[in-house]
Formats: sequence, structure tokens, C-alpha cells
Amino acid sequence: MSMRNSLGSLALVSLLLLYAANAIAQQPVWDVSALGFFDNSEGDHTLRPTQTYAGMSLNPKVGISWNEGQHRIMGGANVITRWGADKDAIKAKPLVYYQYSSPRFRFLFGNYTRDKLLGDFPDYLLSDTVRYFRPVVQGMAAQYVGEHGYFEAFLDWTSAISKKDREQFMAGINTKFLLGHLLLGAEGYYYHYALHYGSSETEHIHDYLIAHPFVGLSYTQPAFLDSLELKAGLLTAFDRERGIEKGSHTPLGFLGELSAVLKRLQFKETIYAGGNMQHFGNEHFGQYYWGDTYTQAPFYSRTDLNYRFISNDYVNVFGGVIVNATKYGINHHQVITLRLNLGGNK
Repeated sequence: MSMRNSLGSLALVSLLLLYAANAIAQQPVWDVSALGFFDNSEGDHTLRPTQTYAGMSLNPKVGISWNEGQHRIMGGANVITRWGADKDAIKAKPLVYYQYSSPRFRFLFGNYTRDKLLGDFPDYLLSDTVRYFRPVVQGMAAQYVGEHGYFEAFLDWTSAISKKDREQFMAGINTKFLLGHLLLGAEGYYYHYALHYGSSETEHIHDYLIAHPFVGLSYTQPAFLDSLELKAGLLTAFDRERGIEKGSHTPLGFLGELSAVLKRLQFKETIYAGGNMQHFGNEHFGQYYWGDTYTQAPFYSRTDLNYRFISNDYVNVFGGVIVNATKYGINHHQVITLRLNLGGNK
């Protein structure tokens, strides 16, 4: 029996023993979440190819909880279907994780979907294509929720070392606190892109650290709006290819965001001005670069305009337009997004 099968058998026996030991106090739980997306881009394709992403991601889960829901073990699958794709049209990945919850702390361990994380990385840190096609985190997360905000740290092990695959992981933080109207926070991650068994001398380890500390102002119901938020901060990176001359780069830039909500209408403007956050270029997107490639431009403007067609505790449907502008030209997206949550994950 292989080590993988042995570990799988051990995990199964452990779950069965845990179930038997706590059978009286346990409660069955279930959860279903889904993300439907239609994202069509047109216009300038210098920094990002124009194409259409369309499909559905479904995450059914069942499990057991005990001690009034403080402990939970869940199992299920993430299933992604991409419209019109004959080859690999359906991809599935297991979801198996333990969750501890208390009024202030939460801990996750295993394979779980990104909607379990408190923070929501913006596109310049985590591109929309990652959200669509890599929605599963494999690792752990520790979260604290206080009266004025939260702090979160997580590890996502994205690739195990083998003869053809590099060892890779992402370690990130996300924190935001609101003191009156003053907003303080930081978000970012370190990505380690290591070697595989039998790597050649021309292959190198890559380290990529990107961070966005910010300050801002947040208001509820200012004037005729439902909410208004203004943020400003730095976007900085440490981008290193080990083993080559001049392999380290430390770009720095200014990043500002303005968000407003009026009933079902949502508006957001993002401005970036500064150094190239992805020095080694587009060919490394999806490897150690997971953020939107537009931050390669010295000046970048992104405008989001969304309308909530359906909005309740279980289903949200958004439709909108995204306009990306750089010195090379304008790219615009027409987007429809469906988010669904049932069971214990409203």
C-alpha cells in the first residue's frame, strides 16, 4: 500500500473514531455554495488577452458538528464547468476540512473554498481568473474578529514537489479595522515558487512578496448614498529570481480606491501609479504572479460599475461593466456574476 493510501486510510479511521466518540452530541450539517460567471473582455490586449470566461463553480458539502457548532468537519467537492470547453470541461477537487469557530476566533485546516476567508483580495493582488478557476485553498487559516475589525493569516499550498511540478505555496495576511470613520488595514502575500526533482541549472527559485498597507475613511449613509469609502496607500513588492544577475526588484507605487453604494448600484474607482509590480512579465502569470497584469503599467485606472439584480441571504446576482485603462489603451469587461449560499454558510 502506498503512503498516500495509508494516510487516506488513517484519516478515514480517525474520522470514524471521532464520530463514534461523539455520536450523542453531534449534529449533521450541510452547506452548498456556487459561483456562476460570465466575463467578456474587449479592447486593448497589450497587458491582458481579450477573451471570454464563462462557467459555474459548485461546492456541495456535508459533515458533522459538535459542542454547539464550535467544531465542524466537512467533506465535499468543488466542481467547475466551463461553457463550451470540450476538453476538460468539468474539473473536480475534493473539499475536506476542519473548522473551529468561537465569537472571536476561527481556525480552518484542509481543503476549503475561498469564501471561508474573511478578507477579499482585490484584483491587483488576486486576479478574477484565479477566483473563477482556482477557488480552493489547500492549507490553513487563523482568523480573529474584534469589535472594530479583523485579522487573518492563511497558508495556501498550491503545488507539491514532484518530478515535473515545482513546490509552491502562498502565505498571506488580510486585516482591516474601523475606528470611528478612520479605516486602517493591510493586505498581501508571499509566494514561494521553488524547484522540482531534477531541476536544471537554468531553473531558479522565485520569491514574490506584495503588500498593500492603507488608510482611509468610511461612512454609512453620507448624504444620499448608502455608503462611501475612500482608501489610499502604497503598493510595494519584492520580486526576486534567485541565481541570476540583477535578479531582485523592489517596485513601489501609490494606490487609491473610491467606493460608493446607492441602493442596488455599486461604484468603485481604483488608481495605481508607480513601478512595474510584475517585472518578469506576463508569461509568469498563474505561476508566482497571481494578481492582475495591469499593475505592470506605470499608470492604471480601473472603473467598476455593478447593479444587484437579486439580493438576499442566499442568492446574489450582479451585472456590470469594468473598464481598465493604461497608456496602451482601454479594455472593458461585461460581467454577470451569481453567488449562492445555502445551509450553514449564508
